[in-house]
Amino acid sequence: MSLEKILEKIELDARQEAERILFEARQKAEQIKKEAGEKAREQAEAMLRQAEVEARLEASRIITQAQLQKRMELLKTRRALINRVLAAALQKDELKKARLKKEIISRDGVRQENLPSDRLLEELTQAVENDVLEWLRI
Repeated sequence: MSLEKILEKIELDARQEAERILFEARQKAEQIKKEAGEKAREQAEAMLRQAEVEARLEASRIITQAQLQKRMELLKTRRALINRVLAAALQKDELKKARLKKEIISRDGVRQENLPSDRLLEELTQAVENDVLEWLRI
């Protein structure tokens, strides 16, 4: 073998080795690119699922808050109406003339005390409200 043939062989081997290394590098780059794409897609899907869960929770919270606000407004209106009805009833002449008494039962026995109309309104409001709720089955 001549020196030229040896040099050609070395050059050929070097070129083949360089091509093999480039080929492997390209394959590895493609694999890394593919894995990165899959990982990015998985992360995007996970983020989308999380966003959907958070959106459902937020929607549920808004609905619950609106329902609570509606119930509170209803309660406020109902209490105002009950107070108005009771106040109107207490303005009647017959009720003004009547001396209402309240029986108080304790360990010491039973005693009676006069019940002013404003205190009667206070005590009757809750009782009437409970009766209304029961009648309406709320």
